[in-house]
Amino acid sequence: MRWILTVSGGPMLPISWRTNRRPIVAWVFGMVVVFAATAFSVNNLYGTPAELKTYAAATQADTAIYAINGRPYGLDGIGGAIAYEFAFIGAIAIPLMAIILATRMTRLEEQTGRMELVRAGAVGRTAALRAAAVLVVSAFLAMALGMGVVLAILGLSWPAVALYPMASALLGVAFAALTALAAQVVAYARTVTALGIAVLVISFVGRGAGDVRDNALVWVSPLGWAEQTRAFGDARWWPLLLLIVTTVAAYVAADRITERRDLGEGLVAQRSGNSQASAALISTLGLAARRHRNAIVGWSVIAALVGASFGSLGDAFATVAAGNATLNDILAGDGDGSNAFVSFVVILIALICMGFAISGVARAAQEEDLGRLEPMLAGGLSRWRWLGAHVVVLTTGLVLIAATGGLGLGIADALSTGDSSQVIDLVGATFAYLPAAALLLAIALALYGLRPRWLWAGWLPLVFVTIVAVLGDTLQLPDWVINLSPLIWVGRVPLEDASGFALAATAVSVALVGTGALGAFRSRDVPAN
Repeated sequence: MRWILTVSGGPMLPISWRTNRRPIVAWVFGMVVVFAATAFSVNNLYGTPAELKTYAAATQADTAIYAINGRPYGLDGIGGAIAYEFAFIGAIAIPLMAIILATRMTRLEEQTGRMELVRAGAVGRTAALRAAAVLVVSAFLAMALGMGVVLAILGLSWPAVALYPMASALLGVAFAALTALAAQVVAYARTVTALGIAVLVISFVGRGAGDVRDNALVWVSPLGWAEQTRAFGDARWWPLLLLIVTTVAAYVAADRITERRDLGEGLVAQRSGNSQASAALISTLGLAARRHRNAIVGWSVIAALVGASFGSLGDAFATVAAGNATLNDILAGDGDGSNAFVSFVVILIALICMGFAISGVARAAQEEDLGRLEPMLAGGLSRWRWLGAHVVVLTTGLVLIAATGGLGLGIADALSTGDSSQVIDLVGATFAYLPAAALLLAIALALYGLRPRWLWAGWLPLVFVTIVAVLGDTLQLPDWVINLSPLIWVGRVPLEDASGFALAATAVSVALVGTGALGAFRSRDVPAN
């Protein structure tokens, strides 16, 4: 019994559960619900062998589209169709769930100083890490159980009903272990999150390139290992060993490092700052720019990589879509196949911009959480100047991220098709979605202004917008639900022209919500009770 308590984190386990139970339950519930909705919708859409045959012909027509959802297996059955439709969401959301939860339960606890208070008692050095590992593994096992139940209800049998959920769960556990290891290397939670997202992007691009070219690149990515289980085709269990070995190795390494490093520090020593602050840091705007600088660079690199990676496939996709009406209809209905694909990539860049906006508000909120805001407001700094500075920097960041993503997409598309005339147009297409991204920024600011602890709910609009953008047709959502997404208001640029009225209406909504956010922030206590 004592050994079990030691391995599971002992007294830290109930503490970690108490402080993290809401996000854990929310993530598990959300993932199972989205998977269930996808599975039942696909089952309704392709319920006959003839419909499955048509679907398989559309998805297997050309390998270029494998960069998005991966290489399909078992499309002769409904299970393969479910896995393929859920592949993109699963490849992004499952690792993100792991990165966010692992960072929250490890490095963030140290950064906020809470771990120092806990460690002052009879709690070992590795207790927090081990408790986090137990909770994360339990969360993904619960997710796998829910996914397995859904597949069983749909009549899928062994081994797919167990192998697919297990591969999904072990994918998440592996990313959580890598994130826990990164948390021992660097000293800030935002850097840990950035490293985790960087690994995710590299894994996604590597898996996509390997699937498109059918080469060994697919095996350098944890996403590829999970995919290669081929749960609904010629099922293989052994790729799970790669995920298990990676998980065990990362957690053991993290455990050993935790025993030896100083609390609050990482293996990489923090760089000493200048003895004197630059003139820019004296201003509120300069200080806000410094706070968000690294995040803007990181998200810009991610947007550029996504744009360039998918943009290089534009010519190949246009070739296959031109002769495949079914595939063209799946992505865009009526319209040019090349623009249909490009418009999908533009939406991905818009979603990246939205993710930056919400995370940026969370970074600003940390100033209050860490006790740095109250002393500044005690002087001559007004609340609206402090919040306004962050809004200006975040808005500028949105423009830069959209621009780099659009340039990456435009340049890669130009190299692929030999037509450079679309570069500026594609940058303009990404700019068309900036009001929608600004609206999610304003909503997050309003939640923070009302009560900082409500800020987590700012991610819910992004989840909704993503589901509508990626799975809206698959889930057969009602038109009134789809029309709630601000991306839909703008239209599918460049497949169709952006709606001027929608852009203006969105801008007015941003102004109204932003004004309400400022009013709420000026009216509440700092720090919030």
